[in-house]
Amino acid sequence: MPVKPNEWLARMNLVDSPLLGMIREKMSWLNARQGILSQNVANADTPGYSARDLKPLDFEQTLKNEQRSADSTLHLTDPRHIAIKPNSDGFEQDVKDSGLNDPHGNSVAIEEEMIKVADTQAQYAAAANLYSKAISMMRTAIGH
Repeated sequence: MPVKPNEWLARMNLVDSPLLGMIREKMSWLNARQGILSQNVANADTPGYSARDLKPLDFEQTLKNEQRSADSTLHLTDPRHIAIKPNSDGFEQDVKDSGLNDPHGNSVAIEEEMIKVADTQAQYAAAANLYSKAISMMRTAIGH
C-alpha cells in the first residue's frame, strides 16, 4: 500500500530538522525580546526602572544545542507516540544603562526602545517567511 505524502512527511520528521529548529529558536528569542522591550516601553515613566534586553543569540551555541537535541531526541516507533523536545526558552537577560540622566533614575530611552521593537518585528517577519518557504519547498519536494 503506497504511503500518502502527509504520512511520509510525518515519518521523515522533516519539520524537526536542524535548520527549522534554528529558525524556531530565533523566532522564540525574538518573541521573548519583544516582551522585554514592551516592558521597557510600559515602564518608561517608572522611577528607578532599568531598561532590559536579551543577550544576543550565539549562533555557534544554538547550532550545538540543535545538534545535541537532534542526537538525544527519542525515536518514535508509532505515529501515536508524543515527541518530547527539550525546553530551550531560557534566554539570558541583560540590564542596559542608556546613560540617561533622568532625575528619577529611569534608564529607558523611548526612541531607542521603539527602534529595537521595529527591528525585532522585521527580524521576526523575515524568520517566519523563511520558515514558511522551507516548509513549502519540502511539500513541493514530496509532491504535495
